[in-house]
Amino acid sequence: MSTLQLHATAARVVEQCLSNQKNVSIRRIVESVCASATDKERKAVFAIVCQVLKYKEPISTIISNSGMVPSASKGKKVSVYLVLVYELLFGKGFKSAPSQLRSLVAPHKPRLLGELGKLKAKKRVQKNEDLIPDHIRNAIVLPRFARVNTLITTMEDVLSALKKIGYTHITYEDGMDSGKLKPKTVTNDPHIPNLLVLPAASDFHNNELLLKGHIILQDKASCFPAFILNPPPNSVVIDGCAAPGNKTSHLSMLMNNTGTIHAFDKDPIRLQTLIKLTGRAGCKNIKPKRTSFLDIDPNDKAYADVSYILLDPSCSGSGITRRLDHLLIQSDSIVEEDEAHENGGIVSDSARIKALADFQVEALMHAFKFKNVKKVVYSTCSKHREENEGVVERVLSQQSKFQLAKNVFPEWKRRGVDGHVEVIRTLPEEDNCIGFFVGLFERK
Repeated sequence: MSTLQLHATAARVVEQCLSNQKNVSIRRIVESVCASATDKERKAVFAIVCQVLKYKEPISTIISNSGMVPSASKGKKVSVYLVLVYELLFGKGFKSAPSQLRSLVAPHKPRLLGELGKLKAKKRVQKNEDLIPDHIRNAIVLPRFARVNTLITTMEDVLSALKKIGYTHITYEDGMDSGKLKPKTVTNDPHIPNLLVLPAASDFHNNELLLKGHIILQDKASCFPAFILNPPPNSVVIDGCAAPGNKTSHLSMLMNNTGTIHAFDKDPIRLQTLIKLTGRAGCKNIKPKRTSFLDIDPNDKAYADVSYILLDPSCSGSGITRRLDHLLIQSDSIVEEDEAHENGGIVSDSARIKALADFQVEALMHAFKFKNVKKVVYSTCSKHREENEGVVERVLSQQSKFQLAKNVFPEWKRRGVDGHVEVIRTLPEEDNCIGFFVGLFERK
């Protein structure tokens, strides 16, 4: 990829990021635009795009104040100018841009530099990085979590492979902030066995460890449901809303590939993803089926031996914090915390949240109908009480056969709101993982 192609490609990605109607992640956009590029080229484009998005607001202000109107200049799109002005003012220098593109902004260079100085004086800052908006500079950036898949490999072998690509293993110590790990360091999570914590920028999407199923990229909180349910070997388990399959493969690993896991999902594409990912993980005890969990007959003899159920139904996703979402949010669109959607939008539809909660209650009540089920773990990636403690209260009031298990995961200190000490919550800003909720029900 030439220098011209690099900057032109970065501009295409920036354009798609700014018109991102489907809330696709930045990394996915880069992968789509750079489908034929090498891994090194994709990383180079990704690095430029992230920097351009960081500085987009000051760049846009400087361009506007300079009198340069990109949209009317030689038919080039605004994103091209964002990339070029970034390189001129904040990047590696103007010379790093190709001559074909450099000529687009060269006549404006003195004015652009002057406007940069004026903006810094107006903001009363000395460093360029201080012009980055607060919501980006102070954003919650979560570490990368990788679950070692002991069905295929060992912790020792994974650490050895990481060492070969430059990682240094450090011992976790009490009080360590896993969200501030130095580059190329890795440590063991203190709560979840076989879970590694790495810096946020760690990229394994094209690494053999991931592609061969030796590691599964899975957020720490997402590991809680299977860990808490903890079905013993040879159990019969249902994963009621299973796709894309990370929790399913975690169950399989905990059961050491014994017993049976019935994995249900009504979406054919998502179910195919589950089949692909669990197959890559070496799972042999999973029976995937394209159907809704609610359509499964609890009295069907095929499920007579089910004793454990994992239920992670559709939810608002309001607890999800993707690592680079903050780069897609502009200062004038910042909303209150309780309105933030998983993809940087706004969850303001209370009717939608109520409908989700109703479905969650229905799914739990259905799980309780399986005659031999001993435990049901319920989880969401929502921070809304209505989908969490509210759902728990409703199902406890509607039946008398199941209760909340006590003293669940006592090592985890953050519990539910309003006195619900038997359930578990996580907060991204304090726990370095996505916002999550888990409750464990057991038969009385």
